[in-house]
Amino acid sequence: MGRPRKTLSLKGDTTDVLERLKDRKLKGWQRQRLSAVRLGLEGHHSLPQIAVEVGISPRSISTWFELFRAGGIEGLLTRQPCGKGRESWLDAESAEALLEKLKEGQWRRAEEARLWLEEKLQKPLSLAVTYKYLGKAGARLKVPRPVHEKKDPVAVETFRKTLCDRLHEKKIPLAASVHLWVMDEMRFGLQPVTRRVWTLPGVEVVVPVCPRYQWGYTWGALEIGGEGGAQFLNTDSVCQDFSREFLKQIAASDAEAYHIVIQDGAGFHLPEGHEWLPERVRVLTLPPYSPELNPVERLWDIVKDRICNRVWSDLARLESALNKVLVEYSTHSAPVHSLIGQGWLHTQANASSESVLAA
Repeated sequence: MGRPRKTLSLKGDTTDVLERLKDRKLKGWQRQRLSAVRLGLEGHHSLPQIAVEVGISPRSISTWFELFRAGGIEGLLTRQPCGKGRESWLDAESAEALLEKLKEGQWRRAEEARLWLEEKLQKPLSLAVTYKYLGKAGARLKVPRPVHEKKDPVAVETFRKTLCDRLHEKKIPLAASVHLWVMDEMRFGLQPVTRRVWTLPGVEVVVPVCPRYQWGYTWGALEIGGEGGAQFLNTDSVCQDFSREFLKQIAASDAEAYHIVIQDGAGFHLPEGHEWLPERVRVLTLPPYSPELNPVERLWDIVKDRICNRVWSDLARLESALNKVLVEYSTHSAPVHSLIGQGWLHTQANASSESVLAA
């Protein structure tokens, strides 16, 4: 037969506990302790039942009850200071050096961080301690975005900050209506596109494929600001002839306005000053190897998600499926504005609107 539980309170202070539980400033652990004591004061629950009710071990419930008996509500809600434990080997200087190494993103495994820390601290470290230090530094495992080795980060940042000035350099009449576009193209074909799917643990997921080497191209342009327009053109190849046709299509969307088109430096794009450029079209070229500056790239990811994990019998059916996705952007402005976002493109366009872009 188990020992009878000691009386929790001889003062009948259930009312005081209930009143204290109404305090919205209580911390989570304080409310948990008071809830356990309330159940104990009611006298209808055993210690194990109270433990299950508040989600803590019976030993902890017993400890809380002793605190309540000795010091009342204030004694229950006062935490005793814990020991400091062993002093960390990671001093302020080493912690700062660890942050710098993490910013470089060179470590693939925690073991590599452990070896570096051992050399830095001149102490033997376990993986458990290494994970502790990584956690304190806020480190996370992330999939890196591939970047071409020839990319110039300075040129990219300069383009972000000086787009407004580049727009002014086009010297478009102040009273003219101007549309600012960003343009790109995507190759599509009968090569399979696979994406992740939801399934259950232990289930092997397979996708039928039938690789064939037939290709088509979709040209796309999104309007920055304004009405959020979008233009698309499907072709069987990429060349300056098709580039001219697409720029003509963009210009025809508002024949009385000027159109500034931001594009990459592909050889089949028409550069500024080219004789084939439509009369009211101006172009700006992005820095090399900087697809992250072009929001149309995000649209192509969305398109591929909608056509993935299927075998297409021919290019015509695949193109029809592509067009069903693209029409959502050519007929509604909200998806276009969502792709452009409120970042640097939007900010630079707004900064130039008084003298370049139409209100």
